Amino acid sequence: MHQVAAVNAIAFFFFWLLVLLAGADKPPPPRFLWLIPLLLLCAAAVYWRVPAYINWSQTRPPGRFLRVALEGLAAGLIVALVAAAVAAAASRNAPSGRDFAIWLAVLGLMGVLNSVTLYGLNSIPAWRNHA
Repeated sequence: MHQVAAVNAIAFFFFWLLVLLAGADKPPPPRFLWLIPLLLLCAAAVYWRVPAYINWSQTRPPGRFLRVALEGLAAGLIVALVAAAVAAAASRNAPSGRDFAIWLAVLGLMGVLNSVTLYGLNSIPAWRNHA
């Protein structure tokens, strides 16, 4: 199971690194590098949660889908708050209330989509057995 979790974490890290690089200026600014430790922490969380998701897909406890979604929401909000704090400290500017609300909503939704995708992929026995 740890091998499957490691494959998930590595794939998560490189997928999001490529997405962030695609959206960054060319070449990325030096402050882009602070995203690497944040991505590594997120990948570590993926590694930690995937065994639970595999277990839930096999044992089918009630409320598992809601819990997966809520875990993703919480993770997305934590990432949004950390990123906003780092950005605010670097620029000494705080985003407007509306911009900050949008930021929280988008990263919260992305967290839900990430956790649901991880749960779904790890619910496929053939994927688990070949990873």
